[in-house]
Amino acid sequence: MAAEVERQVRVETEGAVGWIRLNRPEKMNAIGAITRRQLGDAIKQAERDESVRVVVLTGSGRAFCSGADVTEMAQGGDGGMRTPEDVGNVLRNEYMPMLIRLRTMPKPVIAAMNGPAVGIGASYALACDIRIATPEAYILEAFVNIGLAPDGGVSWLLPRLAGTGVAYEMFFSGKPLSATDAHRLGVINRLVAADKLEAEVRELAGHLAAQPRQAMAAAKRAVNHALESSYEEALEFESYLQEAQAASSEFAEGVQTFLSKRVKK
Repeated sequence: MAAEVERQVRVETEGAVGWIRLNRPEKMNAIGAITRRQLGDAIKQAERDESVRVVVLTGSGRAFCSGADVTEMAQGGDGGMRTPEDVGNVLRNEYMPMLIRLRTMPKPVIAAMNGPAVGIGASYALACDIRIATPEAYILEAFVNIGLAPDGGVSWLLPRLAGTGVAYEMFFSGKPLSATDAHRLGVINRLVAADKLEAEVRELAGHLAAQPRQAMAAAKRAVNHALESSYEEALEFESYLQEAQAASSEFAEGVQTFLSKRVKK
C-alpha cells in the first residue's frame, strides 16, 4: 500500500455510497502515474463492492481535475511517458479500462464537479452518468493548445452530450465550456453553490441508493445499448431487459408495495 503522503486518491464509504476523491489539491488534482494506479484500483473496488450501490467521483480543493500531469509526462520517470508509444499505451492500458468501468458498471456514477474538469479530467466527468457542478466549474478540451488530439473517449462522449458543433468548437479553439452553458446544453444536470455541492450530491446519491438495484442497472444498459443502436434494436433490447426484470424479486416487491398503497387510499 502506498505511503500516506502518496495517497493521491481517497476512498470513503458512507452507507451505500462510495466516494472517490482525487487528492492532489496543490496540483488541481492533475493525474500522474501514482494517481492513475490509485484511481484505477478505487474504481475497480467500487464496481466490485456489493455494498456500494452508488459511486461519486469528485476532487479536493478548487478543481475537479486539471487533466494529465504534463510536467510528469515531459520528465518521464516512474510511470512517466517518454515516447509517443508510451502515451498511446497509457491511454489504452490504464485510462481506457477506468473510463469503460465508469460507463458500464451496473450502478449509478455521479460526478460532483467542484471545479474545472480539463482534458482527461473532463473525460472522467463526462463518462459519469450524472454531473452536478458548481457555477465556477467548466469543461476544457485544451489538447489543441499543446498540439495533441482529443483523447479519453471525449470525441465520442462530447458530441453526444453537447452536439457536434459545440464539440468541434471546443476541440478546435481550446476554449472552455462554462458550467452555465454546459447546464443549458444538458451536459451538466444541476448547478449548485460550492458550499452546498456535497450536501446536494449526498441527497441525490442517497435517493438512488434506495432505488431497486437491478432496475437501475438495466436502465444503464438500455441507454448504453441505445446509443449504438437503431430505434428498432433499442426497442428489442428494452423488451429483453424488461422480460428479465419482470421475473425479478424487485418487480414483485414493487408491485406489492404499489398495490398496498392503493388499498390504503
